[in-house]
This record gives sequence, C-alpha cells and structure tokens, in this order.
Amino acid sequence: MMFAFSLFATTNSPAPADTNFMDPSITDDGASTKMLNDVLKKNGVSTESMLDEHFLFASVIWGGVAGGYLFFARKQREVTPFIGGVAMMAASFLITSWFWMTLASIGIMVGSTGR
Repeated sequence: MMFAFSLFATTNSPAPADTNFMDPSITDDGASTKMLNDVLKKNGVSTESMLDEHFLFASVIWGGVAGGYLFFARKQREVTPFIGGVAMMAASFLITSWFWMTLASIGIMVGSTGR
C-alpha cells in the first residue's frame, strides 16, 4: 500500500501547466458532433435533458429495478416479470423525460404484477 502511494507522490515529472485535457474532436467544435446534434434535433430528440441530474438519477434507478425484474424472472422462470423488466429497461433508454420515465416504469410495475 505504501508503495502505491509513494508511486503517485513522486515529484520527478510534473504535469505541464498548459495541458488541455479536452479533445477538440469530441467537443461541440467537432464537425461530427454538430452533425449528430443536427440530426437529433431534426428528428425531435431533445439533447438538453440527457445530462440533467434528474434524468440520470431516474434512469439509473429504473434501470436497476428493471435488472431486478429480469433477475427475478430468470430465477422464478416467469414470463410476466421478464416482459416487465424488458419494457422498463426500454423505457429507461428511450424516454428522455425523468417524469414520464417514472410514470411509465410505475405503470409497467403495476401491469406486470398481476397473476
């Protein structure tokens, strides 16, 4: 453990002060990024909400619940929770609003609990 710490604590090679860690080919200045944003906006996909903290949190939560549904369906050999898990996972990937994703996921949970 001390060796690993001492490996990072060396001062023999300082980092250059003018280093730019952002690759210009993946920022908004890149032509391919602008083209992708234009295609998404033309098809009605809003890219502003994709990095919203509410959207990311809801996507992680409902994706995890969907994984739980898939795990449960595999262990119990049930089809209904499997379909619910796949539908919930698709909702967490395809719906770009955290509110509608939550409503859809709750609806899928209610719909897939019936026997």
